[in-house]
Amino acid sequence: MLDLHPNLALSGLISELLVYCTNKAYGCPQIVRQDALHGHVLYCSYAPSVCPNKNLGCPYKGTMRDAKEHLHNCVYERFKGYIDFTNKRFEKLESLLAVRGSFGKGVVYTTEADGSDSTSKSNNEPDGSQRGDSSPSSGTRRTVVSTFPHDEITCHRTIAIHPCGVTSVAVNQDRVFAGAHDGSTKVFDINTGELLKDSKGHTMSVWGLAVVPSGDRYFSAGSDGTIKVWDWLKEDEESCLVKSIPDHNAKVYGLVVDQGRLYSASSDKTVKVWDIETLECLATFQGHTGGVNSLAALPDASSRQLVTGSSDKTIKLWDVTTGTCLKTVRRGTSEVLDVAVGDGMIFGSTYDAVIHVYDLNETRELGTLSGHNWEVWQLEYGQGHLFSASFDHTIKRWDPRRFQCDLTLKGHKSFVHGMALADNYLVTGCADRTIKVGSAE
Repeated sequence: MLDLHPNLALSGLISELLVYCTNKAYGCPQIVRQDALHGHVLYCSYAPSVCPNKNLGCPYKGTMRDAKEHLHNCVYERFKGYIDFTNKRFEKLESLLAVRGSFGKGVVYTTEADGSDSTSKSNNEPDGSQRGDSSPSSGTRRTVVSTFPHDEITCHRTIAIHPCGVTSVAVNQDRVFAGAHDGSTKVFDINTGELLKDSKGHTMSVWGLAVVPSGDRYFSAGSDGTIKVWDWLKEDEESCLVKSIPDHNAKVYGLVVDQGRLYSASSDKTVKVWDIETLECLATFQGHTGGVNSLAALPDASSRQLVTGSSDKTIKLWDVTTGTCLKTVRRGTSEVLDVAVGDGMIFGSTYDAVIHVYDLNETRELGTLSGHNWEVWQLEYGQGHLFSASFDHTIKRWDPRRFQCDLTLKGHKSFVHGMALADNYLVTGCADRTIKVGSAE
């Protein structure tokens, strides 16, 4: 056998034979030399192929040439960024959750090192012995996240001491901050509803509220075009008002505190940046051709970016460091009333009662959320859910993964002007003169 050698003449003739591509059954019309077949097949556009997003669940099977066109319209490609964010979030939650029968039945349960425990149980888990955990006496410590905001949300407190409609709300720790049509701002204890401070500084409706992380200072702004700075813990009413800033030339509709800066959105078509300590105006963002109705800071601290929505029917993404507009995310036919960001998405509500969803990285529209009867003035995003508050008197919770509303809250009797989302609470303010505090309890 070792003495056998190929017939070079015959091999040469065979290599020159014309043969069909092995992908002929898939539509390839090419006829090539036998010795060139291997190289052709490697790059044949008719070769069998699957979608690059097969690992995400895409069932597509076809040829390489068709896969390119498929990828352009692939649903999984559109949601790839969001799916990646969601998977990372699930991984984080799974690391926090104990082994349980199903997601969403968690409790807040903490076991101290000294053996004492503080437990808020769900109805189907009456005691620790049925959970299969280490007992409180074991000296360990564990925490399981609560069901908020994933399961049912009920109103467990209504604060109804306002003499007029509530126009804005904010939450910091166990405090609720509220602005009203009469220009006043109030501070309440979220657990008892007790009024802690009642301040009067604005001459018209208060549309924007923002609280510094420490909770002792907050900012208010509204139709009178001024920004008020308050140290509400001071006993003397006059000393509570630290400063009044009249730099905007028109109504101020939105305030955001982020990383030591205060951002204000105004109908004078600008966004201004302030140092929260010195109260110096550091920059003015210009680029909108209509009033700026809302703004939201990206939750990623390293990104230093801001999203704004305007009456000029656009949503813009800004670089906070340079003050330049990075992208115009949306150019539509209806003015933008509010914006929210989270998990790789930008949400924008428009005057036609529709909520638009955009991919943050590619800034393209993923879809829309429809269900409100009147315009949506407030959006809040947290823990995988979007909340919307509308002039139709309702608050809706949306699952952006399915583009579906999975909960509608109907407790208010008029326009819902204000909404704030905290770790364990949903707080809303309404023209019916009430503030409602909702939770999973």
